Amino acid sequence: MPIYTRYYIPDSMVFITCVTHRRLPVFENPQNIDLFWSTLAVVRKYYPFNMLAYVILPDHFHWLIQLPPDQPNFSHLIHSFKRNFTLNYKKDRQISEPVKIWQNRFWDHVIRDEEDLHQHLDYIHWNPVKHALVDMPTKWQHSSVGEWVARGLYDGEITLKTIPKITIYTDYE
Repeated sequence: MPIYTRYYIPDSMVFITCVTHRRLPVFENPQNIDLFWSTLAVVRKYYPFNMLAYVILPDHFHWLIQLPPDQPNFSHLIHSFKRNFTLNYKKDRQISEPVKIWQNRFWDHVIRDEEDLHQHLDYIHWNPVKHALVDMPTKWQHSSVGEWVARGLYDGEITLKTIPKITIYTDYE
């Protein structure tokens, strides 16, 4: 089994990918999207962070987060989120037997510079297009792309017409 090294750098921005077990489309169900957000709200009380960007697709999600200087260990956050989502899922459905919702691991990448930040923002926001769920990032409702259009990162017209190369040639899933 490979050994993974995670870098916990205080006040860093981190790109995260979590994938469902066997790529089950858990998040096709709107009830599970609501459960995602309610679980995250509780987890953030224990593991605070700033959500800079996100996208939730049927079988995985991507986050770009910034951790506080005194709590750089994002593994605790991810473990807590995945565990509590699963427990809440079982409780909502009155399931008592074991349920496996998530792949065991997750992907992380510490953002190195402004170019890296923009590439990962593009990757996150274009991911629904990459997976042929929509033809424009702004058409996917479970994404922070609208916030970034409002901030001026994307102009909504020219910038969003061409899929970025990072989305085509890179796979963080």
